[in-house]
Amino acid sequence: MSLRTASLALAAGLTCAAPVMAFAAPTTPTTPAAHVERAEPAAAPRPAEKADAARYADREAQSGQTSSYEGGSVVVVLSSGAVLVLLLVALLIA
Repeated sequence: MSLRTASLALAAGLTCAAPVMAFAAPTTPTTPAAHVERAEPAAAPRPAEKADAARYADREAQSGQTSSYEGGSVVVVLSSGAVLVLLLVALLIA
């Protein structure tokens, strides 16, 4: 079986199976809302975490480079877009 036939069969199978599974009857009975356990609220930050946050804030204030930091988002977006296009072209050619 060629790669193209296999990928089309997989896509068709996933497309048809998803709606069927969505309407399938649940295998376990659902429980009423009264029996659902409630999660405890998150605890307050520990003193060490507060000290770390304060220390990081001080280091950011001392550094003049943090205000101009961009994080390389252009490179990530362009490279992931290029990889996506290459994958689509490879699937269409195969």
